[in-house]
Amino acid sequence: MQISLGAIWGLISLFSWGVGDYLARIYSTKVGSLRTAFYIRFISLFPPLLIFPVQAYLGQLYNPTDWTVVLKLGPILGTVLALAAVAYYRGLETGTVSIVVAVTSAWFAVGVILAFILLGEALSIQQALIIGIIATGIIMLSGLRTSAKGKSTGFLYGLASMFFLGTATLLFKYLGEASGSIMTSFVGSVGSIIVLWVWLRISGLKVVLPKREGIQVLMIAGFLEAGGVLAMIIGLSQAPIFIVAPLSAAHPIVTMLLALIFLKERLSRVQSVGVMLTVSGVIALSANG
Repeated sequence: MQISLGAIWGLISLFSWGVGDYLARIYSTKVGSLRTAFYIRFISLFPPLLIFPVQAYLGQLYNPTDWTVVLKLGPILGTVLALAAVAYYRGLETGTVSIVVAVTSAWFAVGVILAFILLGEALSIQQALIIGIIATGIIMLSGLRTSAKGKSTGFLYGLASMFFLGTATLLFKYLGEASGSIMTSFVGSVGSIIVLWVWLRISGLKVVLPKREGIQVLMIAGFLEAGGVLAMIIGLSQAPIFIVAPLSAAHPIVTMLLALIFLKERLSRVQSVGVMLTVSGVIALSANG
């Protein structure tokens, strides 16, 4: 029963992230990637703000917190998350959704490689082979920078988002050990919001409340994104990683299906194979790791 509950939460995470990313794409085409990133990162503040009082009431606050690490790495994490969000939403706004989400999903592989290099974590032969499959898929996607309709595929934005999120994974590791997962989530959200606010000001864009038009899409997208994270965390407490992680990692499939149905996206054979190799590799790596 425990594994079944974990699988259910993993599926909830899969659909939450998949649908949330598609809705974020819709909103980014209306107001731009920078504003979309700011609004959704702002909404991501709510889960930790709601959980903090509960933890305090139950006496489960992380203790002791290493504030030296938090103050040192917190701003870096916020900057990396802001860059990842802007790159991702810019790719969704201007490129081919299927390619952007497939390439970005390989952040898991980047995190594994960085952990191997910088933290000395073990990397099995099987994991190395799977990373090779993911790299092959990405290389196949990199060869075609324009879609069948002649517009940019957004590959480079997906690649940038992939590297930034992979780096954020390493920072999550350090900060999680120093302050706990909820504080790390809060610090990352606050840091990214500050960076994005400064970016908006420098760009001459006003930080105002979203207009009524499309605000429902924004709110649903933001809460689905936050809900996906929460569902995965709950799932990991109910079942082993190899049950929950592959389900959560498969969320690009939902986004791609929605793009196929509603945006009528069509990929070339090379792009289709590249997407399948990348996404299946990410799922396999998450199950293996």
